Amino acid sequence: MIDISSTLELIYESGERWTTGTAFEVAGDLARSAGAVLDWDIDADEEWLSLLVDNTRIAMISTKIPLIVALECYLLGSSPLPKGARFIGVPSFEDPVMCCDTDALRQAFGEAQAYGTLDPDLFSANDLWFATV
Repeated sequence: MIDISSTLELIYESGERWTTGTAFEVAGDLARSAGAVLDWDIDADEEWLSLLVDNTRIAMISTKIPLIVALECYLLGSSPLPKGARFIGVPSFEDPVMCCDTDALRQAFGEAQAYGTLDPDLFSANDLWFATV
C-alpha cells in the first residue's frame, strides 16, 4: 500500500504551487527523457498532463501542485526535478495500491473535487486522476 498522505501534506505545507507553464515545461522535459509523448486536453481545463508511451500512460503531472505520479519502471523520479516537486512511483495506474487521508486530499486539491468517487483507503492512480481532474 502506498500512502500518499505525507507527500500531499508536504506539498500543502510548503505552499508550493505550479503554474500551467511550469507543469508543461516539467512534463516536456520528462517526456523527452522517457521517450514519451505529452497528452493534455487544455480546452477541457484538465488538471493533469499525461505522458504516454505506445498510448499507455506512464506518468501524470499535476498542473496545480508540484506532484508527479509515474510508473516505477520508468524511474522518472531519478530525473532532475524542479525545487519542491514530489514524485510518487506506482507499479500500475490501474491497480488500487494507494491510500490517503481525506484531509490531505482536500488540502492539496481543494474542496470542490469529486472525492465521492474515491475510496481514500484504496484507490489507483487513475482513480486519483478522475477524482481530481
